[in-house]
Amino acid sequence: MIFIMSISVISVIGADVEFEMITKTLVNDIYPTQTAKFEITLLNPLDTEDEFKINLGPAAKWSFSADPVSYLSGITLDAGEEVTFYVTIKASGDGLSYGMQSFPLIIKSKISDISKEETLQLLLRNPTPPTKTYMPSVSFNVDVPDKIDPRQDVELKIHLINKNPLNIKELVISVRSELYNMDRIVALEPLGNKIETFKIDYADDLEPTDDIITVKIKTGDVEFTPSSKYVSIVPYKELIEDKVIEKSFLKKTRNYKYTNDGNVADTQKVKVKSSLLLGLFTKTTPKASIIKDNEGRFYFWEFELMPGEEKTVQVTRNYRPLVYAIILIIIGTIAYFLFRSPIVLRKEAKVLKVEDEGISHLKVLVHVKNRANKAIDEVKLIDRVPQIANLDHGFDVGTLHPDKVIRHEHKGTILKWEIKTLEPYEERIISYAIKSKLNIIGGLGLPAAIIKFKGTGKKLKKCFSNTITAK
Repeated sequence: MIFIMSISVISVIGADVEFEMITKTLVNDIYPTQTAKFEITLLNPLDTEDEFKINLGPAAKWSFSADPVSYLSGITLDAGEEVTFYVTIKASGDGLSYGMQSFPLIIKSKISDISKEETLQLLLRNPTPPTKTYMPSVSFNVDVPDKIDPRQDVELKIHLINKNPLNIKELVISVRSELYNMDRIVALEPLGNKIETFKIDYADDLEPTDDIITVKIKTGDVEFTPSSKYVSIVPYKELIEDKVIEKSFLKKTRNYKYTNDGNVADTQKVKVKSSLLLGLFTKTTPKASIIKDNEGRFYFWEFELMPGEEKTVQVTRNYRPLVYAIILIIIGTIAYFLFRSPIVLRKEAKVLKVEDEGISHLKVLVHVKNRANKAIDEVKLIDRVPQIANLDHGFDVGTLHPDKVIRHEHKGTILKWEIKTLEPYEERIISYAIKSKLNIIGGLGLPAAIIKFKGTGKKLKKCFSNTITAK
C-alpha cells in the first residue's frame, strides 16, 4: 500500500474578504473495497460569521462522505474560527477503471460568494493484476585484492543484484582460476541483492605468479556475462633463524639453523664473532671464511636458500685438545724429572794446533755433572779416541787421569775413569789431548762418551754424551 501525503493551501484575497482552505491527503492508495481519506481545514478570518457550502462530485460509481456528515449540507464558522473535518471517497460499483482518479472539491463562502477548488487524487489498484512472466536478469560485480600475499586469508566477494521481480531459487556461481576452482548454488529474492563471500586459502610457499579469476553466473539455461579479475601473487621474504647451543665438558657447539619460509629464493649472510686466539680452538661446518671489519674478526658464510629450504651452520669451540696437551706436558715433565738421568754428560773439543791447513793437535773436555740432590757412587766414565789419532799422555795438572787406557785394534784407544762419589750438584771437567796421525782437513769426528753408575735399586744405568766434530 502506498501512502501519498500532500498538503495544499489556497488563499483568496478580495478587496474586503479572504478565507483559507487547507487539504491534506491521509490515504489515497486503495483497492476497490477500501476507502480514501482526506483532511480539510477551513479558516474564517472575517470579523463576522460566515457559511461555507461543500460540493463533491457527482461521479458515477463513487460515493462521497464527510465526518461529520452534517458538513455536507454546509459549515457555519464564527468570526476567526477554524475547523478541521474529513472527506472520504469509496468505489460503489463494478467496471471501474483502475489507476489514478481525480475528484474536484469546491468550497464556497456565502458572504464573499468566492469559491475555492482543490483536486483530490487517489490510486485505485486492480486486486487481480494480470500475471507477467519475467526473464532472469542478474547483474553482479567481483571484489578481490589486486595483489595477494599467500600467507593471508583472501576474500573474494560477489555482489548479486536481481533486477526483476523473479524469485530465483537456484543461481549457480562458478569461480575459476589456474590455482583453484569453486562452485556454489544460492537463492536470490525478487528485486533482491546479496553478497556472497568466498574464502581463498593459498599455500604459504606459493611462488609469485599472475592469475586470472573468472566468475560465471547462471540460472537454468540462462548464463550471464562472465567477469574476470587479474591478480598477482606477490613475492615475500621470511627467514627463520633457530639457534641451539650444546654444551659438554670444555666444548660448546652452536647450531644456527636458517629456514626460508618465503616464496622466493633468498641469499643469507651469516656472521659469527671470532678472534685470532679463539680460532685456534674453533671448527666450523661448513668451513667458513674469515672477514675483518671495524667491529672485529668474524666467521662468514653466504648461501642461497630456495623456498622451504633449510641450512645449518655449526660453530664448535673445543678446549679439550688444549687441556689434553697441558696434561701431557705436565705428565711428560713429571716423567722427565722422575726418569731422567741424574748425571749430565757433555763433550767438547778445542783445536790446539793446525799444520798445513789440517788439524794435528786438539784438546777434549768432558763435563760430568750430578744434577740430583743426592750423591752418586761408583761412577765410571768411558771415552774413546778414534783410530786416526793417538792419546797425548801429557795430561794437564789437576785433571783426573784415566784409570785405564786400552788400545783396541779397530776401536782405537779406550779411556776409563772411575769416580768413587759425585756429590749433589757437583760438576767435574775431565780433559785430555790427542794428536792426529795425519793432518786432518775438514774436521775430526769424536764419538760420544759413556758414563755408567748405579741407580735406584742398585740397577746399572748408562748416560751418553753428545758426539762432536772438531774443526
